[in-house]
Amino acid sequence: MNLKNHQTSTIGKGSVQVNVERICTKNFNTLKEQWLQLEQHANTDFFLSWKWIECWLKTIDDNQKIYLVKAKNNNAIVGLGVFVEHNIVRHNLIASKQWFLHRTGRENKDQIWIENNGFLLNDTYKVEVHDAMWQFLLNHKSNVDEFIVHVAKKSSDINWDITHKKYHTINQQQELGYKIPLAGLDCVNDYLTQISKNTRQQFKRSIKHLALQGEIEFSVIENPQEQIEVLEETKHWHIKKWQSTSTPSGFENKEFCQFHNSLLNTTHPTASTVVATLTVDKEIMGCIYCLSENGTIYFYLSCIKPIDNNKVKLGLIMHISMVEWLISQGNIYSEYDFLAGDARYKRSLSSVKNEYLKLIIQKNHLKFTLELALKKIFTTLKTTGH
Repeated sequence: MNLKNHQTSTIGKGSVQVNVERICTKNFNTLKEQWLQLEQHANTDFFLSWKWIECWLKTIDDNQKIYLVKAKNNNAIVGLGVFVEHNIVRHNLIASKQWFLHRTGRENKDQIWIENNGFLLNDTYKVEVHDAMWQFLLNHKSNVDEFIVHVAKKSSDINWDITHKKYHTINQQQELGYKIPLAGLDCVNDYLTQISKNTRQQFKRSIKHLALQGEIEFSVIENPQEQIEVLEETKHWHIKKWQSTSTPSGFENKEFCQFHNSLLNTTHPTASTVVATLTVDKEIMGCIYCLSENGTIYFYLSCIKPIDNNKVKLGLIMHISMVEWLISQGNIYSEYDFLAGDARYKRSLSSVKNEYLKLIIQKNHLKFTLELALKKIFTTLKTTGH
């Protein structure tokens, strides 16, 4: 179903045409072909690879509406993005038609937690195409109250401060993340000299005390079935760690587990999954689950066995061992990215920061002005104790 809306903008020596079409949840073969073709001309992130997008599309319920935004330049596709429509009533009062970029708007399905979200863009024209796609949406889809983009990464070339006479941008939350650049590192000792003396000592002390229990081995597993088996064996540690928090483990969520089983088993020309284990005398002590694309390894989650010895930091051992393995692969990998989250262990392992954004492009409407005013009043009353 083509919505017949389109817009043309100048781009280089040609022009970019943008349109939106409703797509079916049953057959994505055409989209797959287009997406993979565009990936060859994009600086693709794992979360925008067809490996992730295809598995996500399969999670969408049949009763949800899916919209494809497509940009072309001289008949070549230069931009793609998929929105899911979700209608909500907040506070039993504020109705909103929302379009979620590469998310469903349903919490149990979105716990897979896409990061570095945005449009898939031809790298040559990414700034112009990004802006043209958003201007098209805001000009032609004014029936949408809120466009939701969680979680985007702030960059020097893509402008997320989207301006329009009918809409404004809200950054719900700005968060830091960290990564370890690997260029110029010939061995793990080169990396260890970059981190603090305290972190180095913790690592060496952890290795020393763990070695008293037996032979330490760090293994990287690239076979999907073996990866699934490791995660199945260790997931109870992840569940226990997060069970009493506001964000329980995804392993307790059927949708999360089905998505990742599909992700692990789906092949892709360049994107892949990596699972690494730490064992002592063949007994598994923990694992880390990573995503790999375009020279970057993204740390996604870890499952770590609880131990009584506070001198042993299993997570620290695994992360530094992963850095060592990545360096040993030559020039294949350029960085180890911890993604969003300002955790202390991330700060201790890297000083290179990224900024992450949770964005709402919201229509200028009285009901949202009223909602914001009521939120401010409620917050004031709560902080003053009234």
